[in-house]
Order: sequence, then C-alpha cells, then structure tokens
Amino acid sequence: MTATPLETVLFIIFGAVAIAGALSVILARQVVYSALGMLVNFVALAAMYIMLSAEFLGIAQLIVYAGAIVVLFLFALMLVGGRRPAEQGRLSPGFAAAGGALALIFLAEVAYLVARMTEVAGARGTVTPETIAQTGHIQLLGATLLLEYILPFELASVLLLVGIVGAVVLARARRRSQEE
Repeated sequence: MTATPLETVLFIIFGAVAIAGALSVILARQVVYSALGMLVNFVALAAMYIMLSAEFLGIAQLIVYAGAIVVLFLFALMLVGGRRPAEQGRLSPGFAAAGGALALIFLAEVAYLVARMTEVAGARGTVTPETIAQTGHIQLLGATLLLEYILPFELASVLLLVGIVGAVVLARARRRSQEE
C-alpha cells in the first residue's frame, strides 16, 4: 500500500508541526507556552497516527495526552506560578558540561541505532493483517496490554502517580516558603 501525494504532503506538514511544537516546548521562556507547545506536538502526533491507520492510538493520544496530561500540566503550572518567565543564568558550568556530555552520549546512541536499524527492529510479531481483520485493532491492543504487558503497563501508571505526587509536594513546599 503506497501513500498518495496528498497523504505524503499532509504527513510532512504534520511532522513539521510536531517538530515546531517540540521546539517550542524547550525554547519558550514561559512554561505555560511550553505546555501549549506540547499540546500542539501531541495533536500533530495524533493526526500522524490516524494517517497511519492507527485510529485508536490517535484518539488515545488526543484524549490521554493532549487532553488529560496537558491539562494536568497546566493545573500544576498554575498551582506553582507558571506564568513567570523561566529564570536565566542560574545553571552552573558543571551542570552545563554534564548536560552537554549527556546530549552527546544520547546523539551517539541515536546514530548507532539508526546505523543498525535492521538489527534493532527485531523479529516480526505473530499478529497478521488477517488476525487484525478478524479480531479488530482495539481488542488486540487491549489483550496485548492487559495480558502480555501488564507489568510494564502497571509500572507506567505507578510512575505517573509518583510524578503527580511529586508535583503536589513541590507545589506545597514552594507555597510554604512563599508564605514565610
């Protein structure tokens, strides 16, 4: 199955929008604008999922990430005073050097994985297009998540819970220091 020229153009446009949203996340001076850039990125990714015939993943991307997670981030930012611009110049040279070294290591890993792309892809799965046609995407995804990958699925939910509790603890600590 090959893509039509319109699909290719739309995919490139959504890809460019996703990259622009991701760049605005890291380059915006106000964290609220970063969260809005993340929203743009999530919506563009959802459009790309839908274009790749992964409708369930696209809708889940919209509902969970673009809806719930971004709204949660915005509430947390408003709770800790996210309208203030990010403070500049507080990064010590040691942290900057460590960050640069980590970025170089990450880029080297990505280059290594791209160079060995055929080996990293792994073996083909057991699900065939005929199985998907008989069972359906959503049923297969649910069965796979809740039967084969239940431990990583639950660990991801615990990780999200820890992040939420950490955000609340940080917000309460900052509020107490401002009141004193």
